[in-house]
Amino acid sequence: MSRALVLSGGGSVGIAWQTGLCAGLRRRGVDLAGADFIVGTSAGSAVGAQLALGRDMEAQVDRYGRSPGGVESDPTSTSAAGSGMAERMAKFMTLMISSAELEPEERRRAIGRFALEAEAMAEDQFVKVFHYLAGEPWPECYSCTAVDAQTGEFKVWNRAAGVELDRAVASSCCVPGLFAPITIGGRRYMDGGMRSGANADLAVGYDRVLIVTLMTGERMAPGDPRLARLIETAESERTALVDSGAEVEVVGPDADAAAAMGMNLMDASIAPKAAVEGRRQGEAMAERIGRFWG
Repeated sequence: MSRALVLSGGGSVGIAWQTGLCAGLRRRGVDLAGADFIVGTSAGSAVGAQLALGRDMEAQVDRYGRSPGGVESDPTSTSAAGSGMAERMAKFMTLMISSAELEPEERRRAIGRFALEAEAMAEDQFVKVFHYLAGEPWPECYSCTAVDAQTGEFKVWNRAAGVELDRAVASSCCVPGLFAPITIGGRRYMDGGMRSGANADLAVGYDRVLIVTLMTGERMAPGDPRLARLIETAESERTALVDSGAEVEVVGPDADAAAAMGMNLMDASIAPKAAVEGRRQGEAMAERIGRFWG
């Protein structure tokens, strides 16, 4: 019985919640690191890489608790004073709404133009955010996603691609307008979430697929034009998995976790709370997920 783990986007807050969730499940004997295939998009790419490398996710949660002040000064956070992140995030969200009705490839190209032209954090500076992955060997079971900022083409990075792990994860997490697209092989790449929040269809072919996602309708504001597209994409991906014969389980933040996380997933000052809530939720659902995961 083959198993795939899909980890969605969700900013720095999403990284914390997913990390906590994995730690909470592991506390109760459910080890997601044992997946035959781990694919991460944006925030999920960072979490997936650490899982696939065998990192101690409990230790990651503990680090959030020990340095909440440091998290608040994170230059990638919209709460970082003087960084201009909040203003750039607002411009990006405006574009996401205005482009919601475009065809997928046209929409990605429009977002890519915005990303390439924006005054954003320099790519080398952003790659350094993922210093904890620098020099690490690429895990065989792991893949992450990105989008070519010039063409809108979807890209999946894996061991065969021959890309440095930290640079690939940076490209997957590269939110347009906030961080300059990452150069790999002479091309510029941005956040894999510009194609889909989770890209769960990449897990077609596996028997059991666990989708851990922050891209749930409950977290979107009523009337948000992105919501219909998000739901349509997620349902399409789940249908593709089910039609391929897979058993599918979807996990999103529960009510308490969602309340603690709020709507701004790029506000790193919220990350310590999100990590704790994720761990609590992981422990609470471990019996159900354990039955599914096997």
